[in-house]
Amino acid sequence: MKRSPVALPAIRAALTEHFEIFLTAAGVLLAILVTVSELSRRDQEVSLIFLIWLQGFILWAAHRHGWFLRRALLRKMQSILQDRMKAQFMVMLSVSELLDGAVTETARDRLEAEYAAAHAVWLELEDVSFESLRTWGVRDPSLAFLRL
Repeated sequence: MKRSPVALPAIRAALTEHFEIFLTAAGVLLAILVTVSELSRRDQEVSLIFLIWLQGFILWAAHRHGWFLRRALLRKMQSILQDRMKAQFMVMLSVSELLDGAVTETARDRLEAEYAAAHAVWLELEDVSFESLRTWGVRDPSLAFLRL
């Protein structure tokens, strides 16, 4: 029987989305199996010590998984915002070229100032990281949700 090519990505997406629940359920199932098994007292103790270690590993893995997801989300947001800004740059440059001879000095200065401001925002977007978000969250109490 051949697997459909759609099933594998769907399963992978479901496991990725519910990674923590999957790992925790596996650990709990192992703990239940050890408890109800007919192992000797010593073997049960060793098995439970292993399960405690496994639960620690699961917590660490879940934390890392969440960290990677947040990091990917941040990179995706940066990419989306930079694409939007690139489109705005193109509009500004097009308007600038169309009005090249018919623009007053004041209008040209304003357009250059807007371009410089947009470029500064672009550069700031490239430097956004979780550390900078935490710093902003510490400096401004209204941004406490940024303390990730």
